[in-house]
Amino acid sequence: MENETTKRDRITELKNKIYYAETAKETYRGTHAILYETNSLYVDALKQELSNLEYLEEA
Repeated sequence: MENETTKRDRITELKNKIYYAETAKETYRGTHAILYETNSLYVDALKQELSNLEYLEEA
């Protein structure tokens, strides 16, 4: 039971991080190419981790 709660908490945390990273990414669009690219990669990594956790939760 605790493990399921931990997974749900991690999923919520990842969704929040994705939101803020996407916001930061858009802030840097057109002004700081390196920061924009860095945030893009970070968002992609977070989405992949979220996808993996959601897949495991369904199984």
